[in-house]
Amino acid sequence: MKPSHLGPAEQLFSAEAVEAAIQRMAVAINADMEPLVPHRPVVVLCVLSGAIVMVGKLLPHLHFPLHLDCVQVGRYGSATKGGDLQWRVRPRESLSGATVLLVDDILDEGVTLGALQQFCRDEGATAVYSAVMVRKNRPRVEDVPVDYVGLEVPDRFVFGYGLDARELGRNAPGIFALMEG
Repeated sequence: MKPSHLGPAEQLFSAEAVEAAIQRMAVAINADMEPLVPHRPVVVLCVLSGAIVMVGKLLPHLHFPLHLDCVQVGRYGSATKGGDLQWRVRPRESLSGATVLLVDDILDEGVTLGALQQFCRDEGATAVYSAVMVRKNRPRVEDVPVDYVGLEVPDRFVFGYGLDARELGRNAPGIFALMEG
């Protein structure tokens, strides 16, 4: 696939490979979460906009009581390099005393996910788990723990399955990397 609106791109993972990774993550998440929920559902916190596809694909595979909520923060906008953290939407659900599963599209530098994990703890969450569809193989600004990782990608700008490049390409059927140069 060479999306003309983004320029030449290399497919890193097919749609089938992404779907299989999401299903593997669901198995691991179920194993960890099912024992935790007899008293209160898990709050699944979708990090908009990038994780919306992953959350939509993941939810039917989760077999425990949950509340779905969202948060929207960003560092990229139409750029390809991260800037300051911008809070747009905070969760409606109270996180006090909750087990939270943060679901994000990518672990890149770690700044956004680290800030969201701290936000959940500051809001009183008793446990915070994190799931990312892709983890970029690169040095991180912050050492951020991630409990569930779907796929590993090289240190390139990737898009597809919710990930965007300059706010385009979220609907690409797989994970793609922009060609360098």
